[in-house]
Amino acid sequence: MRRSEIGICAAAAAAACILTGCSMLDRVVGADDWKSWKPAMTTLQVYQDGSLTETIIDTLDQSYYNADELQDMVARSVRLYNEEAGTDALTVTEYAASQQDLKLVIQYASGEDYRSYNQLVFFDGSVLEAEMEGFLFANSFRRVERGKVVQEEVPDGEALAHKEYRVTITDSGHAVQVPGKICYVSVNAEPVNSHAARPLPEKTEEKAEKETDEGLVLPSSAVYRKPETVTETEKKPEISGEERDRSYIYVLYEKDPVENGGDMLQALVNKKE
Repeated sequence: MRRSEIGICAAAAAAACILTGCSMLDRVVGADDWKSWKPAMTTLQVYQDGSLTETIIDTLDQSYYNADELQDMVARSVRLYNEEAGTDALTVTEYAASQQDLKLVIQYASGEDYRSYNQLVFFDGSVLEAEMEGFLFANSFRRVERGKVVQEEVPDGEALAHKEYRVTITDSGHAVQVPGKICYVSVNAEPVNSHAARPLPEKTEEKAEKETDEGLVLPSSAVYRKPETVTETEKKPEISGEERDRSYIYVLYEKDPVENGGDMLQALVNKKE
């Protein structure tokens, strides 16, 4: 590379870092492969506009449902939800089942639609907004840089001191991809790359016991039914607020400044040329 080309690249990189933050530079120069990463396990992808994509990758236990029955069940539940919502808030974009392999992709218009359909905890917003919503942040946290854990068990209050950060909170056990650079994850999770995290793997004996007790768990936690139709026996047992909060996965991140940051840097390079 000629000296002039090196200067152009350095100037463009510096400009991108100044204008949009160093997290943008990480995106452009490829600090990790988060852009090309594809879910290989059940994953919830959160986007800047508040919409979500849930990719469910699982095995289909034929003793519970066959592929056609499950497809029909999901289609009916999505249709019921959309009728209740009065809009096409949910869209099934992919359903594939071969032998025991299952892949289901559902698009949600908002986090509220994901919460309502699955009757699960979900939040995406600022740390301050999460506190105002009643989340306790009772878990301990791990500090993350460029998709790697750099500090275990950070001091109490360190993560919460960053009120400017955004946080995604879920209790679904899914991997989570967020629209920004991850800075902290709760100790029950680990980073996959700079923009995605997943639950820590369960111990083999714990996982086997859980599967025996629960059988096949359908999209996220259940096929949609109106909340009032859930029976008393199906409700989760009451536990303390802190104990419940510690089971949540927290992902704190710096939101990506602009969606097309790579185009911005390329424009700077082209201008110099």
